[in-house]
Amino acid sequence: MSTRRSLPVLTASIVLGLGLTTVLAACSDGAAPTPSPSASASRPASGSPAPSADASSGTPSDDQTGSADDGTGPGTGNGSGVDAPETVDWSAVTQQGIAAAGGGSVVSLTGSGDSWTVVVSGPDGSQTQSVVSATLGRVTSGPFPKDVDQATKTADADRAAAAEVDAATAAKTAVGASSGGTLSSLVLGGSATAPTWTATLTGSSTSTVIVDGISGATS
Repeated sequence: MSTRRSLPVLTASIVLGLGLTTVLAACSDGAAPTPSPSASASRPASGSPAPSADASSGTPSDDQTGSADDGTGPGTGNGSGVDAPETVDWSAVTQQGIAAAGGGSVVSLTGSGDSWTVVVSGPDGSQTQSVVSATLGRVTSGPFPKDVDQATKTADADRAAAAEVDAATAAKTAVGASSGGTLSSLVLGGSATAPTWTATLTGSSTSTVIVDGISGATS
């Protein structure tokens, strides 16, 4: 009787052993499973909101970003809060342009409000331009070389050498001679024997004042 009872037990043990062997073989033959990311890794830490994105560009938004101001337009964003100073120190503006060019003479001055482009001619006629803030009294953009032909270089250099009235004096003279106009440009012209400054002033209307480069007289 004891022999008959042990036979089913032995058979069951063999079946169980074979089943475990099959399961272990299947686990060892397959690649190790890749762990899925935890929920905490996929969401920002509590109290730290995820950066917002610009819907149009996909770039995180930042209210301190934007195009850099190169100082070439009225109101340079110079941090002073002044886009149109009540008065402009023409001597300071022109001297900043000359210093940036490494010397020479101003042959043109254009702009408005705080921002002025100063073109300087060197002794050899080569030209350099810079943007100067009238409020800050310094260059905000440049200096950059200005491409002009050789004839213009020679003529400007000759006129600048002959002129006894500089750009700052001519600008002040032209503004004083106008009836409330605001200077928008000043250009050295004429000839080496008779240089002249042509000033354009704007206001209720546009007017032109010619300043003699030798005597300083206006017309």
